[in-house]
Amino acid sequence: MDKLVMIITGASSGIGAETARRMARDGLRLTLAARRAERLQGVAKEVEKLGGEALVIQTDVTRDEDLRRMFDATLERWGRVDVLLNNAGVGQGKPLADKTEEEIRADVDVNLIGLIESSRLVLPIMLRQGGGHIINLSSLSGLVASPGATIYCAAKFGVVGFSDALRRELRGSGVHVSIFCPGYTPSEIDPNLKAHVEGRPDAPYYPGLMPTSYVADQIARLVYHPRRMTVIPHSWRILPVLAYMFPWLADVLISSFAPKE
Repeated sequence: MDKLVMIITGASSGIGAETARRMARDGLRLTLAARRAERLQGVAKEVEKLGGEALVIQTDVTRDEDLRRMFDATLERWGRVDVLLNNAGVGQGKPLADKTEEEIRADVDVNLIGLIESSRLVLPIMLRQGGGHIINLSSLSGLVASPGATIYCAAKFGVVGFSDALRRELRGSGVHVSIFCPGYTPSEIDPNLKAHVEGRPDAPYYPGLMPTSYVADQIARLVYHPRRMTVIPHSWRILPVLAYMFPWLADVLISSFAPKE
């Protein structure tokens, strides 16, 4: 069987980079896409040392021409796209009243519109192949809204709705659509989470904080065993149910899941 070809957006750090390293150990052919080309080159070297193959494409997911170039280069190099991991994201945790119009649009463009456009552009490729798998990164914040992250939550809720609708639209086509909803993970998406990446002693406490290696393992499992949705940590799966059935209870409990200084 030919090696799987996987595109990872937001592959320069965090979950994207760690997933690239995890899939490299299985010998996958990886297209690594992000805005920071130098960081991507570093990840690519790690991928190749671990047994994978890497193609680096500097990509801004908000630019249609960048996305088209990403797919064209992947097809030119490997001839197919088996898995698209829509992982690129930004986070600007501020009260809505403090956010600018530019910040709001940037959050939505990267976290939702870029993901939709990437999915739209890969579909003709996967349908022509007769199969493929789109994995869309949402968040627990896409299932349970949290204060101080209004636009991020709106975009991530949008990812869940878009992915469910697309999955139903593609039933019987051979193209799978999965939603991946992780809780807190060390990353550069947020200054407080970045403090954990850097190992700073003043990094705030996050309940249920998961190592990126664990998150990448769960994504790998989803690659090989497609399903509608994965929520981690597993012990938090009850939260979306509570938030839907008992919103008043979620209002009370949500502060318990906020980071502590």
